[in-house]
Amino acid sequence: MSSSKETAKSLIQTKSRSSIRNMFNEVAPTYDFLNHLLSLGIDNYWRVVAAKKARKQVEGEREPKILDVATGTGDLAASMAKIPGAKVTGYDLSPEMLAIARKKYPSIEFIEGYAEKLPFADKSFHVVSAGFGVRNFENLEQGMKEFHRVLKPGGCAYIIEPMIPRNPVMKKLYLIYFKNVLPKIAGMFSKSTFAYDYLPNSVEQFPQAEAFTKILKNAGFKKAEYFPMTFETSILYVATK
Repeated sequence: MSSSKETAKSLIQTKSRSSIRNMFNEVAPTYDFLNHLLSLGIDNYWRVVAAKKARKQVEGEREPKILDVATGTGDLAASMAKIPGAKVTGYDLSPEMLAIARKKYPSIEFIEGYAEKLPFADKSFHVVSAGFGVRNFENLEQGMKEFHRVLKPGGCAYIIEPMIPRNPVMKKLYLIYFKNVLPKIAGMFSKSTFAYDYLPNSVEQFPQAEAFTKILKNAGFKKAEYFPMTFETSILYVATK
């Protein structure tokens, strides 16, 4: 177990793209089940909140084009696909996750690739979304510049990430669950205990709230806001080009 934790900490430092891909390939079979179990099903609500905001933004567009990066098994892409007329593309670096996404949502196009080099023209999309994935980018700043590049002027990025509560009592309880309980539960259902040692460490290391909105503004976004959700256990960032 300790070697798993050490490997997880090492990956936090390197964010090696091939190691991240291998990790997600490994957890793909149990990914959906564990996501819903470990978040008590609230992860679905967080996606609905993001999609509602995106729907309001693209109101009046006949065929809003939406790119969901780090799409995983496609749940956020599917939420975005409920927007009237939306043409959604899902994008991820893990072929095993994408294989599951294609089975779940055959009407959505899914493409394999990495975020720092999106294979799309400038100003291609009205919306770029990402659910629980940007903290895994090998180069976060470059990824955000790519989000900005492929968005049309006035377009928005919607980024959901786990949040560490700022209230001291909530923070303590959250970290006990996240670091001690969650990996043990995950270990009962997944062969990859490493992935669930990586998860709490990756959340702790990720720039939160104002620190991340600053990165978004440095990437070129003219406006970046954040909206904490569910007792500050999750956070939605909205960045406007």
